[in-house]
Amino acid sequence: MALRGDDGALALPPATRANYSVDHWLLADGDERDATAAATGSPFRCDLLGCIGKVKGKTVALVRHPAALEEDCRIADIVIAPFSVGRACRAVARVVVDRRALQAAGAHALYVEGLSIKSESVAETRGRRPWVPDREMTKAPSLPAGQAYARDQGAFNEDPDSSSDGNPGE
Repeated sequence: MALRGDDGALALPPATRANYSVDHWLLADGDERDATAAATGSPFRCDLLGCIGKVKGKTVALVRHPAALEEDCRIADIVIAPFSVGRACRAVARVVVDRRALQAAGAHALYVEGLSIKSESVAETRGRRPWVPDREMTKAPSLPAGQAYARDQGAFNEDPDSSSDGNPGE
């Protein structure tokens, strides 16, 4: 996640681990800084549970652990989480981008314009095309706080008669 600061430059949370991706993102933006330099002076304050930052007068929360969700939803205008958040957060925060939103619509770009926050997703931008399958939202089972969620889609073994190595009928 990155924000565009008031000066127009990308602002990153200091604890960003994906330096390779961030370096390429900065390069594509025409920014000569590396990931470490871009995180220096960041508008974010981070702890083990997540980060809080301000951009254009709006509070943005990057929630890394469900234990931070209640407080971050209460104080942030924009909540971003790598897991699904509940209705309570959606009722309080103005914009929520979570696992459910990403599965349904892909990556999101958020624009703060005065008092409004505009959200634009990959699905909205690309439109409906015959070669792009519809992505339906699926409800993930609720898990205890802190547990990772992984779902086996069965992509290699859809046919019950196929062998265990994924090759059909040998």
